Amino acid sequence: MVAFVDHQPFFGGRIMRLKLHLGPLVGGIALGSLLLVLGAIVARGFAENGFRLASQFAWRYGCLTFFLALAGGPACRIAARQFPRMSIPEGLGRKLVWGFCASYGIYLLSVFIPNVIHPSAGATLMVLFGGGVALVMAVTAAPLARLGRPPLIPDKIRRVLLGVSAIYFWLCYSLMALARIYGPHRPDDYYGISLCLMIGGLLLRYADRWLLPKQDVAAA
Repeated sequence: MVAFVDHQPFFGGRIMRLKLHLGPLVGGIALGSLLLVLGAIVARGFAENGFRLASQFAWRYGCLTFFLALAGGPACRIAARQFPRMSIPEGLGRKLVWGFCASYGIYLLSVFIPNVIHPSAGATLMVLFGGGVALVMAVTAAPLARLGRPPLIPDKIRRVLLGVSAIYFWLCYSLMALARIYGPHRPDDYYGISLCLMIGGLLLRYADRWLLPKQDVAAA
């Protein structure tokens, strides 16, 4: 939601500031993934074809939400430097990360449920490992601290774990796109778009880092 906030300064006059309100962002992202999965199952039936389409939709939706988690914070910070009256939403980055982790969890469920009766080692391993990495990413997206006590995970370790999990998902989406583009598969424009999104998100993060003032870079 976008709102204009009217501020009354001490010396008269009015200043209109642009402010973004997130609302229930994490729940909205998860609900979008769930609706896609359920819609695919209803369209194709509660069978292998339905779950295959559902997992395909959830994977593609997860790619989009990962791009938003990767680029949302940097894009807002870059825009705020160009437009000082724009207010950056509080907690945008971590909420986008949590939204992605929720959507990825729904994707894993769409993969795992058809294999419950006759589980395959590959699918089980992928679900367990992918779920573990998503859990690490969700836990390290924000500091875990008890009241009046230091964080449970030291900040440097938390940042390393978050970075490693982000690199894992970036490689997953990028390598999958490359394999589909250059492999013996039916042409699909989606994979070219997803690869461009991954590269674009990475470039946005580098641009955000490059545009930081020197004192902020030293602090980071």
